[in-house]
Amino acid sequence: MNQYAIAARRLRLAADVFEARAHHRTSALLDIVARGFRSAAGAFDDIALGGPADLPEELQDAVTALTVVFQAHDFGLSAALVGYAVAPVTGEIPVLTGHGAVGEQLAQEDHLLQFRRRAIIRHRHLDAKDDEIVAFALRVLAGIHYQHERLGVVVAADNGRSCNQGKAPYCLPLPAPRQPERYGTR
Repeated sequence: MNQYAIAARRLRLAADVFEARAHHRTSALLDIVARGFRSAAGAFDDIALGGPADLPEELQDAVTALTVVFQAHDFGLSAALVGYAVAPVTGEIPVLTGHGAVGEQLAQEDHLLQFRRRAIIRHRHLDAKDDEIVAFALRVLAGIHYQHERLGVVVAADNGRSCNQGKAPYCLPLPAPRQPERYGTR
C-alpha cells in the first residue's frame, strides 16, 4: 500500500471516528465534515504514487478546508485528526508542545497528555493492519489534542494570575531510577 492509499484509509477511518464522536448543534455541519473526510479519502485513492509532501493543490485545499472548519467550530475533537490522517503523504504528524504551566497540577496534566500521545505514536498503532486499532488511535489522538487545547486555555489563565506572574514553568521531578529485581532475593 502506498502512502496515498494509507492516507485514504486513515481518512475513511477518521470519518467514522468523526461521525461517532463529534458533536455540534448543527447536524448538517457534522454531515458536511464527514462527507469532506470521505471525499478526500476518495481523492487520495485516485492519486498516482508520489513523494512525501507532494500533495496536489486540490487535495491540499480539501485538507486545509477540513482543518479550518475544525478550528472554527467545537466538535469535541481536535483538528489534529486531519493531520494524523494525511501524515503518510505530508510526512508530518501533529505536534503537542508543553504549555509551560507554573502550577504543579496543570504541569502534570500537560505531561500526562504528552505521555499518552507518545505512547500511541511509539507503539505504531496508526500503522496497524487492523482498522479497529487505527480508528482507536485516531480517536484517542484527536481526544488528547482536544484536551490539550482546552488545557492550554486553563494554563494561560492560571499563568496570567497576578500571583503567578514572573514564575518559571513548573519542572516535574524525574522519577527515581528503578533497581533491577533479582531472583531469589527478598
